[in-house]
Amino acid sequence: MTTQPLRPGPLARRRMARLAQSDAAAVHDGPAPAAEGTTPTIAALQARADGFARREEQRFFRAMRRELTEHRMVTAALRADLDAYEDRLDRLSEADRLRIADGPGPAFEELRRLERRIRRAHRRSDELSALINTRFTAAQLRAARMFDRSDELAAVYWGALRRATAGRVAPQPPGLRRAGWLTSRSTAVDALHPIAPHEADHRRTDAPA
Repeated sequence: MTTQPLRPGPLARRRMARLAQSDAAAVHDGPAPAAEGTTPTIAALQARADGFARREEQRFFRAMRRELTEHRMVTAALRADLDAYEDRLDRLSEADRLRIADGPGPAFEELRRLERRIRRAHRRSDELSALINTRFTAAQLRAARMFDRSDELAAVYWGALRRATAGRVAPQPPGLRRAGWLTSRSTAVDALHPIAPHEADHRRTDAPA
């Protein structure tokens, strides 16, 4: 998926120029917008991009509701199994810990069963995380493209506004604010909190599945 913004065409540029001419009258009648200020057109571009980002976020949650729920359940079950495994391991002597793979009796069988279940849960958790993060990245890119296009439209508009106001506005347009989930460097599992941070548990076992 390309991350290149959709370039404003001639019609969009003419529309931005008309809006700049319309907004210029208000700038002439009042104080010039500062660099961090805004105009009705900039506010409209911000609202449109924000709305698109919210729809992408909602669509992601709707599409991935089942996977997000399963990830929570798998993670919770995995944490419980890891706690049970470590509790049983603490009851063994040092010598018995070295013979878990072939030790006789119910205690060793239960440990081996827990190891297999933990390994399967780790594998499923990794599969779900990969799928969730892939879909999350796709939603991020779509929303980011809309913000990139809005930034370009704002630049076209601001240039026309500067010409219409004889430079009474700042050299650069106000930057459009992006939602935190669009600028996060973490994964979807972290950024969108399908599990609480304290629930993440990265303990693993080397047991075969």
